[in-house]
Amino acid sequence: MHPETASDLASAPPGALDPGLLAALAEAADALPEWADSLAPTDRLDGDLALDESEFAVLDALLRERFGTDLGALRAGLDLDGLAALTVGDLAELVRR
Repeated sequence: MHPETASDLASAPPGALDPGLLAALAEAADALPEWADSLAPTDRLDGDLALDESEFAVLDALLRERFGTDLGALRAGLDLDGLAALTVGDLAELVRR
């Protein structure tokens, strides 16, 4: 995980991820809900999940609606390396705030 967004979630088991977050990721990626069951906190949104900008926009809207969080603001504060390193665990930390 990128130091600017690092959390203690890297060692958390996949089952520790919020089910609402997993559902939002599956919906944004236009994937079956079962797909989200395989996600781990260390999975990178860009490199591992291959989310594109339209999927990030959908995910941002879903996270705002369901958790009151601002993924766009988080992403805006990151450089290219930070964006590439953004993980599912970072999102889990964001929705817990």
